[in-house]
Amino acid sequence: MLLNPGLKGAALIILIFSNVHCLTDYSNKFNNGNDIVSHMSKQNDTFNITTASTTVPNEERKLSDEVYDEITKKLILGDPAPRLFGLLEQIPMPNVYGYFTSAKEMLKETSICVICRSVIDAILRYYETHKSEQGLRELAYSLCIQLQIEPDEVCAGVIDLNIPTITYIINNTEGLTSDTICGVVLQSSGCSQDDAKLEWTIDVDLGNKPNITDNIRTVAAEDPVTIVQVTDIHHDPIYKPDGNAVCGEPMCCRSKQGNPETPAAAAGYWGDYRYCDLSWHAFEDALQQIKKNHEKIDYIYMTGDIVDHAVWDTSIEKNTETIKKVLKEIKNTFADVPVYPILGNHEPSPLNVYAPKDITETSVSTNWLYELIAEEWSAWLPADTKETILQGGYYTVPVKPGFRIIGLNNNLCYTFNWWLLYNMVDPAGQLKWLAETLTQAEKDGEKVHILGHIPPGDSCQKTWSREYRKIIDRFEGTVTAQFNGHTHKDEFEIFYSLEDPSRAINIAFNGGSVTQYEFLNSNYKIYTMDSSTYDILDGEAWTYNLTTANSQGNESAPEWFQLYSYKKDYELESLSPSEFDKLAHKMAVDKSFLQKYARYYVKDADPSLICDDTCLKNKLCDLATCQVGDTTQCDELIREFQSKK
Repeated sequence: MLLNPGLKGAALIILIFSNVHCLTDYSNKFNNGNDIVSHMSKQNDTFNITTASTTVPNEERKLSDEVYDEITKKLILGDPAPRLFGLLEQIPMPNVYGYFTSAKEMLKETSICVICRSVIDAILRYYETHKSEQGLRELAYSLCIQLQIEPDEVCAGVIDLNIPTITYIINNTEGLTSDTICGVVLQSSGCSQDDAKLEWTIDVDLGNKPNITDNIRTVAAEDPVTIVQVTDIHHDPIYKPDGNAVCGEPMCCRSKQGNPETPAAAAGYWGDYRYCDLSWHAFEDALQQIKKNHEKIDYIYMTGDIVDHAVWDTSIEKNTETIKKVLKEIKNTFADVPVYPILGNHEPSPLNVYAPKDITETSVSTNWLYELIAEEWSAWLPADTKETILQGGYYTVPVKPGFRIIGLNNNLCYTFNWWLLYNMVDPAGQLKWLAETLTQAEKDGEKVHILGHIPPGDSCQKTWSREYRKIIDRFEGTVTAQFNGHTHKDEFEIFYSLEDPSRAINIAFNGGSVTQYEFLNSNYKIYTMDSSTYDILDGEAWTYNLTTANSQGNESAPEWFQLYSYKKDYELESLSPSEFDKLAHKMAVDKSFLQKYARYYVKDADPSLICDDTCLKNKLCDLATCQVGDTTQCDELIREFQSKK
């Protein structure tokens, strides 16, 4: 995934619906939600939205009518439609592929939901009347250019890639409304609270949960297992050392982006802290470092995102070439080591969108990707995994007697996977399958590791996140650890019991990223696992300083070093969930420990070491939030943090 909330100014809801989906940090323009609403009232008196709390359905309909009229003028009559631009200029601008900003920096929730529903409603009405895919494309492109959202090439690329999927979903989804669309895309703004369509449960009997007497780990066996986690490689096939790292596009340092205007704008040899992805030689170096410094490697967990962040420039052909090249290099480097890979949100083209298996229309189907990985992963996975890989990109493997790995494709739950709007209920039947697989594992006395690209408490659709947590809670005696990627940050997520929300029951470890995108050092993780209980005994993060590496250029390889060990540097007795819960509470009251976590979180990267109190509190909340929308433990930790100020 990519984190770049740097575009300011206007928002374009139709481009949210075309994979431009990150609300920007616009705090320099407006201080809070009331400012944006009052500003709208002054600049667009036709709409007359004065405060979030006084907005009523009639005003919302009036706003929708106004937007519809302006869209019609723009597309049918060719008018400039200045009032349309005037409205859209007041909405925070989404980036082509990032995260939402913090709640403090966002619009008042009611305001953004009203605006989203009004604009989407107008667009749906226009499309229902005119059935013009080209009209939507032209409108999106015109607004993208006139509002200076992105350069021409980026606007055209993102829109052309996404419009076929958008129109297919509109044409083939019965009862699709602006409530549902905004409820999914703007879930974190509270827009999904009253939509019954977003509510469902998995259709499976979870059975009775065995008594859990203690989750403190047993004494380790003498022959621990070594696991390497590599994630978020994001290889850029056209990375250019000394290329333009300040290119004006969402991703830079590419050979076709011209030369840097100043020496300071030049890309480094080993990578760049700015918006640039990973060169081939930096990727090769990372693999060789792992092989050289860790002689005993039993398993490799590869938790997604091979493809780069040039999301306007993807294609099935380009993505296929990159995926095959990266996997081949891993096979060649670790010929005798079992590798357990999963998909990331960047593997499909366009990114994020995973269509159901029964969608076979070439322009929108994702079956090409499932067929590709079924073939490529067959070097490591048994033949009986092919069925579920082709169904939805997930699988399970009995690694050895008593130990099983489950590889999920939880990108299906990502709120920017537009196919959630087409089928929201347990996409690909994955959660039902997961529950059934864990039920059988429990009966067979197996312990399980779960691999999933997106941290479930992060950006998953909230109902999926809740149902997943229920499964983890039910099978806490079976699932001994989880492994995620996606955020590029070296972090962890604590899962808490549903019955007793103060009791920690599981840990999801994040592998960080090999790419330096953005403002990060490269890293990988090493875990030791008890060969008897299959509990994680310890973990290490390995990295190198990019500034130092680039100062040497191609004269020498980067100097990798161990950044930390969980047990030593966090002073843990074990890596049990209860120990991580103690650590969380310790960080809440001991700022030095929390600042240490913040430093490891960015992998000691030079430009990212400053973390103020707001930043620290966000990190506390993130590590204690295992279900989207459940802030129980977050609230408790923040109270402790505030009490020590």
